[in-house]
Amino acid sequence: MPSDRNFGRVRFAVSHYVGAMFSLVGASVVGLAGCFMMGDGVPPPLDEIYYPTGLVVSPGRATLYVANSNFDLQYSGGTVQAIDLVALRDKGRALRDALNEGASTQPPRATAEACAAQVPALSANDNTTLYPGPCSPVALGSFVKKAVVIGAFASGAAIAVKPDPCDKEVGRGARLFVTVRGDPSVTYFAVTDDRYALCGSPALTLDPSSPCDDPAACLSCGAATSDGRCAESHLVGRDPTKSSRKLTLLGEPIGMDVDDRGESLVVAHQTEDTASLIVNDWKGVPALEYNATGLSPGPTDIASLPIPRIVEENKARIDYRPAFVVSYRAASEFTLLRYEDDAGSRPFLTRGASAGIATTASASDSRGVAIDGTERRACEDACGEAERQACLRACVEAHPLMVYMANRAPAALVIGRIETKFTEKAGPNGVEVTGAYELSSFHDSVPLAFGSSRVELGYVVDAQGRLSRRIFAVTFDSRFVFSYDPEARRVDAIIRTGRGPHAIAFDSGEELGADGKMHAYATMYVAHFTDSYVGVVDLDTNNRATFGSMYMTLGTPVPPKGSQ
Repeated sequence: MPSDRNFGRVRFAVSHYVGAMFSLVGASVVGLAGCFMMGDGVPPPLDEIYYPTGLVVSPGRATLYVANSNFDLQYSGGTVQAIDLVALRDKGRALRDALNEGASTQPPRATAEACAAQVPALSANDNTTLYPGPCSPVALGSFVKKAVVIGAFASGAAIAVKPDPCDKEVGRGARLFVTVRGDPSVTYFAVTDDRYALCGSPALTLDPSSPCDDPAACLSCGAATSDGRCAESHLVGRDPTKSSRKLTLLGEPIGMDVDDRGESLVVAHQTEDTASLIVNDWKGVPALEYNATGLSPGPTDIASLPIPRIVEENKARIDYRPAFVVSYRAASEFTLLRYEDDAGSRPFLTRGASAGIATTASASDSRGVAIDGTERRACEDACGEAERQACLRACVEAHPLMVYMANRAPAALVIGRIETKFTEKAGPNGVEVTGAYELSSFHDSVPLAFGSSRVELGYVVDAQGRLSRRIFAVTFDSRFVFSYDPEARRVDAIIRTGRGPHAIAFDSGEELGADGKMHAYATMYVAHFTDSYVGVVDLDTNNRATFGSMYMTLGTPVPPKGSQ
């Protein structure tokens, strides 16, 4: 089963091929600051996808958030849309089942007939050059629950959630953060924490301080302007008076991630050799608090490390600081940063141990990073009350975190591990753990196609109908998504996409079937930057006609203006 980490906190960051294109227009963005940044111009369409740079699935899998960058400045800003994932899942299931009807015993149905069988408005795809898949596009409009306007050049996002959705004193809570390069800022939203199904009645578990009292949908970023733009108060890093050190956000915010506690976010600035710290005060507002300068050239992506459960259950006696890792565009290095809360006074980041990357010929151009703690978490979940602390420690020592990183020179999936080490001292009950820290190393690589950019952890449904984890690597230039099986240590599927596959997100879990039994499902959503749409990919290996293919297109693909 997918871990709580994957359902409870999802992040994405811009592929840095697109980041390079953003940089080319950076001068014009600065020059237009006086007129464009204030929101003048044609309002962006709220029911259309336009140069999407990010997808995030909500922790309870009810909403798909789409960030649109307005890359060519056709409009007065970008947008963030909240898509009804439950309705989209139902629509996709109907189309997928129609395409697979009878495929186990005979060839799949004729495409036009299958496309229209459950979705009458669809027909056969007559433009496979613009977008792959058997059917014409599904209109986005009816799925949009909420939409707001943000600045131009959205580049990354993360969802922060409170760790325990069933804690009646603390309450549920979720915030969506979007890095915006045009401002620059990190725009934040109060969003629905849709994990209420885990705890019973939503009214008993909702955080009373959250403006999102609607369990169905919420995308709140302050009192919006007349054109639906987020309030200035929700642009973290714009107002130095909100920072204890009077800081404003540096330029080119790219990769971002949030810790398991939902308390700290770290943002990479690829042209500043800096990582910024944002502290998420659940009782107040998020604030920019620190800049870790002097990093190696071209920091690109950030990934947080899962916090060991033995640490979470013994905070009073185990000294541990949430950790983040950084990849670099111009250095064969992997750096660890730690969040120091300084007792809530003036938080900061410290630099931990770095690791060299020597598994490929160069390894100096690294992009997306994914951390896999699935085996450790499964082990921790199995620990009972008897000898619990010894069991939790054994899980950490037996199951190091796995690291998967996209490298472009040469194109490869670089694989490593992060081991957690403990410090100890003798106590009245014997030897006790007093602290913990991590050490990184790399040991393997798997060839990819040209233009590797993103890496994410997801799931497929295997031949036995169970969810089985995979590492998915996006190659922006080559138009592929590679599925890597970490247990078999091999690429087991290569998924063809449209032009410019960018961010990816996953919807996987179990649902009640018509037979009254629970059945696993797994779907991947692919944001296509170049032609502005989202592709829907079937990840159920038992579906003969649709597995590993983009069987549905969400939104009408539109090629860039200059190519029409």
